[in-house]
Amino acid sequence: MATVPARGLNPAGAMGADFGGEELSAHRSAVRIGGVSLAINGEAGDVALHPGLDNFKISANACDIEILVQWCEVMPAPPGRKIFYSGGVWTLYENDFYYVFDCETLPLGDEPYKRLFVNKNFSNGELLLNRKTVWPSKQTCPLEYPLDELLVTNWLSLRGAVEVHGCGLLDHETGGHLFVGNSGAGKSTTTELWRSHRKAGVLSDDRVILRAQGPDIWMHGTPWHGEVALASPECAKISRIFVLEHGAENEIEPLPPARAVGELFARCFPPFYSRQGLESVLAFLQHIALSVPCYLFRFVPDESAVEKVLNFQG
Repeated sequence: MATVPARGLNPAGAMGADFGGEELSAHRSAVRIGGVSLAINGEAGDVALHPGLDNFKISANACDIEILVQWCEVMPAPPGRKIFYSGGVWTLYENDFYYVFDCETLPLGDEPYKRLFVNKNFSNGELLLNRKTVWPSKQTCPLEYPLDELLVTNWLSLRGAVEVHGCGLLDHETGGHLFVGNSGAGKSTTTELWRSHRKAGVLSDDRVILRAQGPDIWMHGTPWHGEVALASPECAKISRIFVLEHGAENEIEPLPPARAVGELFARCFPPFYSRQGLESVLAFLQHIALSVPCYLFRFVPDESAVEKVLNFQG
């Protein structure tokens, strides 16, 4: 058993429970993704991690983000104003004190099956599981999609870091290359080509976290992989960034910083509902564009694309 303090967030108070500053005795699981540590606390069966997080497990007494798992019998109306709909399973509400993420899907009924309360700096929160839709008799993975990604990416966006659509590859001779692209741009194809022809290490084939480390920009693997289904908790310094596009031949075009910022922004995960988060992300993308050479890469899906990058002297 671990003892986890409630750290100032009291969303449950709005629902009839007061956690104040009392000590909460709980079982605990923790992960580290992109350098961000995240812990869930609750009863023994409530803190299981889904298999995709196995390689990211850590042991830590205190984490950047602490979440308490609770069950509720009834999920009332969200205590706040609606500010964003994802187009998928989650909707975001806000009041003066915290954010509320509701997860719902028609097969599970007309009530949210999960509700996450989290403070405005994304360091502390409470996750309510709806007993009507999530059965305690079955194994529960509170951090299954999308909550793990939402917590980490929002925490990062407020602290000068960002998650991008990209494959992060580490070549044994030329270092770390980041290939960014939206769905269908060729990230999985690029990953397979570099694995086959260069035995490159793969941090992720779909989503990569970028953070500054001194004067350099580093990329971190995430568990949110793509078709190749490769994900690593490791990180690497980025030597070059390529924006992927399909082409009739292999062409590499240098991107001036202003355009590089726009291309990266179109392929990242910004918090559109947070002015502070958006400003932080844009400032960091500008820093990246001035720190790392960025290129537009029109490519054909064969070994020649790998050779083009290796032989490029820009």
